[in-house]
Amino acid sequence: PVTRSFLVVGILGGFTTFSSFGLDTFTLARTGRVGLACWNVAVQVVIGVGAVAGGYALGLALGGAHTDPLP
Repeated sequence: PVTRSFLVVGILGGFTTFSSFGLDTFTLARTGRVGLACWNVAVQVVIGVGAVAGGYALGLALGGAHTDPLP
């Protein structure tokens, strides 16, 4: 059950989220709204990185151990 949840929710959920982001951006650009497509990319990336940084900070504040994801 845990492996199935990981695969269905984690992996497939990530693919569908990324696909939606890509399709939205592509559709905006294809229909001539290039400025909105660029805005979409910028906002999505800033919000995504901000959410990761916020989650990391919250984890540290709750007593989590500092881990560096890069070797």
